Amino acid sequence: MNKLTLLVASLMIATFTFAQQGSMTFAANSLDITKPLDTEANIGYYMTDDIMVSLSMTDWDNFMVGARYYGICDGMFIQAMTTATKTGVMAESDYNIGAAAGWTLDTGVWKFQFEPMIVLDDIQDFTPRLAWALRFTL
Repeated sequence: MNKLTLLVASLMIATFTFAQQGSMTFAANSLDITKPLDTEANIGYYMTDDIMVSLSMTDWDNFMVGARYYGICDGMFIQAMTTATKTGVMAESDYNIGAAAGWTLDTGVWKFQFEPMIVLDDIQDFTPRLAWALRFTL
């Protein structure tokens, strides 16, 4: 049992140190300056050159976790995400699984990128919508 614990701990440390080589990103899809905190902003982390994970939350009960894969075409990505929304007083949540496909286009202004995309907020309720985001990479 001790060997198994040591193996798992070693793998976690190796994964953590590998992940430190990635870069952080920040994206926002609403630029209403009258309500700066009322936007769907997310923070992402590039695990490798092709995979980014992101987190967006308004509070501890309402959040979105997503993962993107950039290895398809130059600048194109596909994304899978899950969204948790608090439904009742008893700390019950409703979870939706969504998807997105789009492009990350360089704006030519420092490290800002424009991301137009097609989004499915819930894959069981097939209602695609167009969306966009501005991403800043550190």
